Amino acid sequence: MRTLLNPKWLWLLNTLPLLVLLALLSAEYGVMHTLLPPKSLLLWQWFGAVLVLVGALHVAYAAWLMRGRKALPWTYGAVALAAYMAFLYAYGYYLQDLFPSDIPRWMVPGDLPLYAGTFLMPTLAHAAAVLVVRLTPNETAQRALPNFGMALAVPLAWYAFAQLVLPLWQQSNSQLSRHALVILLIVGTLAFLLFLARGVYILAARRAGVWEQYQWLWKLLIAGVLPLLGLAVNNGLLFSGRGLMMGGRGGIFGDFMGLWWYGLALLNAGLLCWPAPAGHRARLALYLGRGVLLSYTLYFFLVFLPFLPLSVVAVAAAGVGFLLLTPLVLFIVHLRELAHDYAALRTVFAGRWLALGLLAAVAVLPLAVTVQYAYCRAVLHNALDYVYAPDYARTYHRLNTAALGKTLAVVRHHKERRGNSLTGAQQPYLSAYFNWLVLDNLTLSEEKIATLEQVFFGLQAPREPLAAAPAASASGPALTRLAARSHYDARQQAWISWLDLTISNPDSTSGFAEYATTLELPAGCSVSNYYLDMHGRRELGILAEKRAAAWVYSQIRNENHDPGLLHYLSGNRLALRVFPFEARETRRTGVQLLHKEVITLTIDGQTVALGNAAHIPAPPSAPVRGGVAYVSAAEKAALPVVRRQPYYHFVIDMSAGKRRHWYQYRRQIQALLRQQREADTNTLFSLTNTYVTTHGVRGMLQVDTTALRFEGGFYLDRAIRQVLVRAVEEPQPRYPIIVVVSADFDRAVLPVDFADLRHAYPESDLFYELTDDGRLLPHSMLANTAARQAALRQPVAPRPVVAWPTARQPAAYLPATTGPDLVLTTPRFQVPETALRRHEWRSGLLLQALWRTQLHHPETTDLAGRQLVRYSFRTGILTPLTAFLALENEAQKAALRRKQAQLLAGHAALDAGETEQRMSEPGELGLLLGLAALGLWQWCRRRGTALILPLSAPPLPPVAFARGSNIAGSRGRRETATAPDACP
Repeated sequence: MRTLLNPKWLWLLNTLPLLVLLALLSAEYGVMHTLLPPKSLLLWQWFGAVLVLVGALHVAYAAWLMRGRKALPWTYGAVALAAYMAFLYAYGYYLQDLFPSDIPRWMVPGDLPLYAGTFLMPTLAHAAAVLVVRLTPNETAQRALPNFGMALAVPLAWYAFAQLVLPLWQQSNSQLSRHALVILLIVGTLAFLLFLARGVYILAARRAGVWEQYQWLWKLLIAGVLPLLGLAVNNGLLFSGRGLMMGGRGGIFGDFMGLWWYGLALLNAGLLCWPAPAGHRARLALYLGRGVLLSYTLYFFLVFLPFLPLSVVAVAAAGVGFLLLTPLVLFIVHLRELAHDYAALRTVFAGRWLALGLLAAVAVLPLAVTVQYAYCRAVLHNALDYVYAPDYARTYHRLNTAALGKTLAVVRHHKERRGNSLTGAQQPYLSAYFNWLVLDNLTLSEEKIATLEQVFFGLQAPREPLAAAPAASASGPALTRLAARSHYDARQQAWISWLDLTISNPDSTSGFAEYATTLELPAGCSVSNYYLDMHGRRELGILAEKRAAAWVYSQIRNENHDPGLLHYLSGNRLALRVFPFEARETRRTGVQLLHKEVITLTIDGQTVALGNAAHIPAPPSAPVRGGVAYVSAAEKAALPVVRRQPYYHFVIDMSAGKRRHWYQYRRQIQALLRQQREADTNTLFSLTNTYVTTHGVRGMLQVDTTALRFEGGFYLDRAIRQVLVRAVEEPQPRYPIIVVVSADFDRAVLPVDFADLRHAYPESDLFYELTDDGRLLPHSMLANTAARQAALRQPVAPRPVVAWPTARQPAAYLPATTGPDLVLTTPRFQVPETALRRHEWRSGLLLQALWRTQLHHPETTDLAGRQLVRYSFRTGILTPLTAFLALENEAQKAALRRKQAQLLAGHAALDAGETEQRMSEPGELGLLLGLAALGLWQWCRRRGTALILPLSAPPLPPVAFARGSNIAGSRGRRETATAPDACP
């Protein structure tokens, strides 16, 4: 431990944590500074300046010591403890001013007020260690018992003080008396921990005497019995359900239920109790083995550091609070054993190699955890790519479903809260590391977890609309007036129109109501702006990444503020949401559209025309260039009408448990083909479970039935999309009639609709389910795909279509309707950024073409999706991956930008989640500390003395006095982090 006197440790334990702390606080300050009052702004500047100054002094002092080859003196430990103690005391005193309660909790992490204590932990622990080592010279014989006696005297003195002095303490509003009480608590806790640490240090250093003779006994107690007892108590195996320390199934301090936690504790105890072998090689092996387990000891030391300041209180309150001291004592013993091994081996091996070997050994467990998490990430991302960004032309190898199942179980497991557990199913620090490495600091919604389980395991999940807008209530806000303003832009030969909506809440009693509606746009029509009137001003919408905008809208809605959201649902449907509406309140919002020709739109039963046909009787046709063509209504009317021949494409359910239905499937299909007199040579078959394989009739007849795999779920969504994409990318004089053959259609994995691929089925928007008696049950591809319609004996007659540009050489088949259409003339459509112009109709058309290309080739989602978002920002035009969000202040906009950057840096299929990622769990730990201290400090509470509990910064207990209430506020919603304990 004397290596801690090397000034190089100041760089690692002071400079680096301070830099991280300053970076985090600066980022959060950038979000909320516009909401802070002048006093709070000044305090932020002062505390920031002090941190910078202290960091600079440490750097200069370390450089001076290193230049003079000097070790850290005991005065450094005393001064550092006093300085940081004063800083944390002042920080706690002004905490309510630094983080005012009126700042929405969703804008900043819930544990942000505790960052200072968390990141100053290493420096405080190092300063205390310097004091212990300097005050315990090796040259002088030291006694452990007096130190243990002094440590025990502290809680006894507190007990006497509480019994004799506190009852006589006169209630006083004096700031001095209240500060004196807090300082007394701090000094007492500090003395207790220092004397305890010094006693253990002396005990571990003993190489002779009775302590040496029976070292196996006290080592077994410290390294084996107490850790195992602590795990058992935390996990509810002992004293379950009784007392503060007894958590639910998840454990009061986190989820340490896995057997490997107990196994590591036993192994660690065995290695520490093992007597020093005589041979150098055996001693080296023991040294490295102890080094491997040092990371295990260090982990629990860091986890329990925040609780050390109240360990004495916990002893009195819960009876087993002494277990909180076990990681500290074990850490000191572990370091001393390694120091003894190093000293013995130093005579044989070079010091630098021993140090490198120790570093490598310590890295074993962290690297094992990292490799495990990296594998979880790879498995999860492969599954997400297959489901949400598939390559329809690729044959996929089967994923490791066992590993995926464990990964999904871990993700879901750590979202839960259990019993009285404060951290639920999380594991301190490991949960944050898992969330960062596996989930990119994002989350995976329960809906997507259920979808993955359906696809890969065939588990049933309730069908719920994925992106449906909430229906407007009959008694809630309603559209009272719809108006339009249009003008023709001759430069771009297109209309620019504003839709102005006046919305009123007729209810005279209820407030905080939401207005929601949908709007269908024709092809070639784009949204280029949005506004919402709030607080007497007109606020233009911010174009943002769609997931980030939806997350921010949800958070602001929970705060009852004024957001407005406009985004695409599926196909060309827009969703508009405005919140809140007070009783009898009327609000105005509007949408700007770019369109080539005159259009008519309907919103909530009101119809409005955009453009003036008399003013511009015949808008010029858009030329075919850049791989995309806009086919106007007039052009389409002049195209030749054709009737394509249908063919059956059967999608056969090959999911787990369906093998016994195989011959029944074949009989159903053969009966339908005979009834419809369909030529067998035109028929295609897609064998569908988790994966999809397509065969013609010959291939189907040659299938070895014994080799058929019936596994996973019935991924009907994937099979239908493959059929539709293939049909539209390879236009033929035939079109598919999709018939699903399944013994359990209700378990099929289906989306709400296939409206995004509406251009791929111009003849009919139906697919069919084949029943046992040979009838066909139609299902709509435009809405509610799972709903069955009336049974038929044969498919519905197809609608006529038109061939573009000619019937002889068609590049696309379009529905013979009166509306315009868009055609891709290049399969892999690309647009150079220089071709895009802001708020220009042509740019909107190009973005629509890019989105259609991505629908056909979802494997490009990672790069093409980010490109489409960037192009949307450049042009100011809405896309299905972006949203317009109207916000009321700069802080909300800064929070939106931060969440957007986080989402764009992660996997496209991950979700924003409900809350921010937590670095650890100090907010919940603070709650535990408060509960532990409640009984002992009743006198302080009765006299109005508010105490802020330690800010995660032991061994120095920075208990600070606060002039107000809770430091973190109570309005924030609970945050969810994920952490693994059973990843494959």
